[in-house]
Amino acid sequence: MHRSASASAAKSGTLAVTRKPRVLVVGPHRLARQTSMRLYSRWLADALEEFAVVKRSQAPAIFLTRLTSSSRISKYCFYLDQFVLLPIILFFWQLKFDAIIIGDHSNGPSGFLVIPKKLVVMVHDSIAIRGGLGQIPDYDRSVGRLGAMLQRLIVLSLRKSQAVLANPGPLSQELRELGVSCHIEVIGCPVDISRLTHQKAMPPRQITELEKFALYVGSDAGRKRKALLVDVWRSDALWKSEYKLVFAGFTSERNKRQFEELLPDRITCVNDVTEAELRWLYENCSCVITASAHEGFCIPILEAIFFEKCVITPNNPFFKEVFGPNVNAVMELDGRDAQRILSAIDGYDPSQSALPREELLTRYSFPTFAQSVRRVIASMMKYRRS
Repeated sequence: MHRSASASAAKSGTLAVTRKPRVLVVGPHRLARQTSMRLYSRWLADALEEFAVVKRSQAPAIFLTRLTSSSRISKYCFYLDQFVLLPIILFFWQLKFDAIIIGDHSNGPSGFLVIPKKLVVMVHDSIAIRGGLGQIPDYDRSVGRLGAMLQRLIVLSLRKSQAVLANPGPLSQELRELGVSCHIEVIGCPVDISRLTHQKAMPPRQITELEKFALYVGSDAGRKRKALLVDVWRSDALWKSEYKLVFAGFTSERNKRQFEELLPDRITCVNDVTEAELRWLYENCSCVITASAHEGFCIPILEAIFFEKCVITPNNPFFKEVFGPNVNAVMELDGRDAQRILSAIDGYDPSQSALPREELLTRYSFPTFAQSVRRVIASMMKYRRS
């Protein structure tokens, strides 16, 4: 019976497996403000359930603690935890695991002491890398010598990896141009709507249920260009319209004060939005909008498409390549966007994009995501599963 099963497996091109692979998924530092990266690491671990024995980990909070996180040396404390202590820990832990997945490429140098055949890194975008190396004209962040060195170390960590997981769009080609020659598996982000729909939607206390509003979901990063959205909303057409502007996600107190001074009674910032509140915002907004200059994927756009909302983006090839006809890539940021935005909202008919929407949601479904992640680990392990 045993020989027959082995012969059958050999004939079908599969390899009989005596045990599940052991995989370590490394997430962001506990005190890092990286909610989406923490969520993504959870997705990677969930994708490997039943297929592998999975453990999740992160850098130890030895130097970066609640006491030092608000100090001037917080950045250096983070570097010590993430790029000194964690590599040493992973060096020893690799003896227990068949693969180590670093869930965010910005933490790639943490895997320098991991042997290449066991290392996988998820690359969300190459924006900071190319910006730090001077490859993006008018890059909106000042990068010192330490920052530029970190970006070079990230590139080196990608070059030594056995495989790289990546978002769709031009990223794969950008990685090749950076000298990354290993296998690149394009997986994107899964549609994880259950985290929003498992509980009843609840409006944030700052918003009345009768208000009409455009919704932005995301951080305060400069490349998100939230200030440009505020400028667009100051135009006569939008100022006099029924649509307010809502920023969900982190907005610094300084920016919040500035935005509210520029748009009195026309803007609401919802920091630390809960999943129940985010669901309500998606369900009740008139559109989801972004002015971002660069994106790796943009999870809020995919979630807005699930909720059948009008999505408005800059006229950027990235958005059209990744999301196709499911977005209105109409913003030119030329001072005449107000009417384009109003026309997109008023003319939106979700029934006209039903088929493209279903195709997109299928492409980025969690089963598809899990299959891709498992395929990479199986290839590394030389497993073949029917």
